Amino acid sequence: MSVTAQARAAAGSNAVALEELRRFIEHEADLLDERRFDAWLDLYTEDAVYWVPAAPEQESWHDHVSLFYDDKATMRVRVQRLNHPRIHCQSPPSRCVRVISGTKLDEVTADGAWLVRSKFVMVEDRPGNPQRVFGGRYSHAVVQEAGRLRIRRKRVDLTNCDQSFPMLTQPF
Repeated sequence: MSVTAQARAAAGSNAVALEELRRFIEHEADLLDERRFDAWLDLYTEDAVYWVPAAPEQESWHDHVSLFYDDKATMRVRVQRLNHPRIHCQSPPSRCVRVISGTKLDEVTADGAWLVRSKFVMVEDRPGNPQRVFGGRYSHAVVQEAGRLRIRRKRVDLTNCDQSFPMLTQPF
């Protein structure tokens, strides 16, 4: 039995179909592409963590610098800045598109979180600036809260995470 099959079996009667999880993760990407940052923030639980490691196979945000390490309060500040009409590093605003593929349900944790992995490519265009392309893997911990899916943790492993990045403002 594959890890995915084991995860689905472990979920039992509380199973959320992989298709529903895939659509949810794609919805998150759509909200970011459409610059609907408040709606994006609302997808996250109050104890959420958004993490982008700065080293390949980084195991912790406690013992190594990260490109992003945001709890919900920091995410709120980030969204306020992205929504501000005078944000200097987003003038003009980025136009982004994210493409997600290979979505898999890896595991269901003891507390009922679905651990979902996928691959992504993000293209960022800003007039007057070179186009930027990012790629890597997403790891989402998705929970059901008050009858809807929410993100408890999102890890973004960039293929080139150990490179230099000027002005990272857009969430991946």
